[in-house]
Order: sequence, then C-alpha cells, then structure tokens
Amino acid sequence: MKNILVLIISLFYTTVLFSQKNVVQNAYGAFNNAKSADIKNIGVFLKEAKKHIDEAYNFESTSNDAKMWNYRSQIYLKIALSSPELDENAIFKATESYIKCLKIKDPTKKRPKIIVHKLRTKEEVLAELIQCGYHLFTLGVENYSEGNFSQSLLYYDAIFDIIPFDEEDQLKRGNITEETILYNSFFSSNKLKNDKKSKELLQKLIDINFNEPAIYIQMSDIYKREGNIDKTIEYLSLGRDMFEDDQSLINTEINLYIELERTSELITKLGEAIELDPNNSLLYFNRGTIYDQEGNLANAENDYLKAIEIDPSSFGSNYNLGALFFNKAVELNNSANSTSDNNKYKKLKKQADEFFNKALPYLESANSLNPKDKNTLLSLKQLYYMKGDYKKSDEMKKLISEL
Repeated sequence: MKNILVLIISLFYTTVLFSQKNVVQNAYGAFNNAKSADIKNIGVFLKEAKKHIDEAYNFESTSNDAKMWNYRSQIYLKIALSSPELDENAIFKATESYIKCLKIKDPTKKRPKIIVHKLRTKEEVLAELIQCGYHLFTLGVENYSEGNFSQSLLYYDAIFDIIPFDEEDQLKRGNITEETILYNSFFSSNKLKNDKKSKELLQKLIDINFNEPAIYIQMSDIYKREGNIDKTIEYLSLGRDMFEDDQSLINTEINLYIELERTSELITKLGEAIELDPNNSLLYFNRGTIYDQEGNLANAENDYLKAIEIDPSSFGSNYNLGALFFNKAVELNNSANSTSDNNKYKKLKKQADEFFNKALPYLESANSLNPKDKNTLLSLKQLYYMKGDYKKSDEMKKLISEL
C-alpha cells in the first residue's frame, strides 16, 4: 500500500511538472497565432499568450527556463508595440526578459554562450532589445508631452539597463545617447519639482562634459531656489570656465550680481561681457545704470551714449541719459538758488541751463518711444517749465492726467 502511495505521488508531481512545462509551449503557440493574425484578432491571441507565459513565469519549474524567457521577451514586446492596453508595463517586462536572455550560461567557458543560444542567436536577441530601447525613448517623449512626467522618467530610466548591451552603438546612431536620456530625464524631474533628482541628473551631465551651457544655468537656478548663493555662483563660474563666450551664461551671471547688489563684481563681469559682445547695447545700458547708481556720472554718460549709438530705439538708455542730465541740472539750479553770491549764481544757472538743454532731446526721444511713460512725461513737464515753455509744460500735464 505504501509503495502504491509513493507511486501515485510521483505520478502526480510528474503530471504537474509536465503541465507546467506545457504552459510554455501553449504560450508560444498562442504567440505564433498572434503573429499571423489580422489586426482585429491579434489582441485575442496575445491575451492568451500573456496568460500562459505569466503562469510559466510564476511556476518554480519554468521560472528560470530558457524557453520561458525567450517567449516572454517576444510576447511582451509584441504586446507593447501592438496591444499595450493588455499590460501597461509590457515594455518593461520585455526589456527585463531580453536582458535575461542575454545572460551568459557558463562564464568560465572559453566561448561562453547566452542562455537561449539553442533557440536564438545573440544578434537576434540584441536587435529586439534595441527595439525596446527605441520604444522606451518614444514613450518617454510622448508621456512628457502629455504631462505624465513621472511615467516619462520611468521609461527613460529603463533605457540605462539596455545601454551596456548596445556594443555597436545602435541607440546612439538614433540619437539615443546617455546625454540625451539624462537631459530628457532632467526636464521631467524639473517639471515634478524634484530638485534632488534634478541635481543628480545635471551633475551626471556635468561629469561627462555634456556640451550644453544651459545645464550650468539650470543647476545654479536650483541652488538659487534653495537659497544656496555660494553654490549658485560656483556653478555659473564652472559654466563660464567651460563656455567662456556663451552669452546666456554671461547674462545669467550679470543678473545674479544685480540681484545681489554686488556692484564692483558686476561691473567687472559686464566689462568682460562687453569685450565678447561689443555691439550689445543692453550690456552698456546695464553698466551705465550701475555707474549712475554709484554716482559715477561720467562713466554712466559714456555707457548710455554708447548704448544709444548701437540702438537708438532703446527707451531705457534715452530715458536714463535724459534723467541723468535733468537731475544734474536740477541740482545745479538748486545750488544757484541757495547762494547769495551773484557771480556764482550766474555761473551755476548757466551750467544748469546747459544740462537742461542736454537732457531735452533724450527725454523727448524717450517720450516718442514710449508716449505713456509717466516718469518721462513728469520730467518733460518740469523741464519745459524750467525753460519757460509753459505751453508744452501744460501739454505734458494734460497727457499725465489722461493716463
């Protein structure tokens, strides 16, 4: 009786084992039907193939079977490409399976073979793994465009598992490089406001000398948001060392120093920028403004004049130069009115009139460029009044009241 029981148990396990092995073949059979099916029925066969291969994946006797990994890779790639509604993670499962197929069976042998060498060549497996890479990249781009930034990151991350197997740079030839994936991942991470992840991605790009000045600006922006000004300056300086002539880095650095009110450093930076871009009116305007604020009126005047020479339509340069002359005139006029020395009075009045006359054409130009600027109208109203042109002063007053 005992021997009969042992035999029954043995037969039971043999039957179960056979049944489990048979599931792999059932999966392959359904997959073959899917390959030859029309568009209408392909999903039906793939669903059946998926059911069988999932069972085989979970059975202990077949979970490490070469055939199982071979069929699983092909089934899930087909699902990802033609019936993704059957499994939203199909491309990840396909990628995992192809990488498993490429695992070396016996690394100690002189000519080691992949575990599926009896079923497929290494080149065939690699070609389909590369196809997974292309599809992952496409999904990453599409999900980013649709605002699915977290999912986009997952697709990009999965490509990094494929890159080590791409010995012939097939992905690179399609512009799917480590740099591209890292940079695209950064944009997704940045949209998610994940500063920690964004910094990691940007640092990797910096470490591999990615040829893009913007990564230094983007890194500095993150540190600036975090309030770490030292790091903000550090990464802008690193960027300037790598890309000395890049105007976007120069402008970002200048704007930072403006915000920090570090004027002496800023004047130096603006000087460097002007040497590289001598026809940039904005650079002269910015430096002129700083000189103006510091009371260095001679240098301010020179920079405003240069800015206007380059760009006569610059409202800011015309207004600031006009205001510089106007303020100087008012200062001299006040000094004249406060002195009891008649000769000194005449001298100061003459100087004031000269500056009023110098201010007028620039303020009038500013007004023609921006007729509704209140500060310009106020300055012209007072200037015309000081010159005794009460009619024009009243016109300015009327325009101000209509604003």
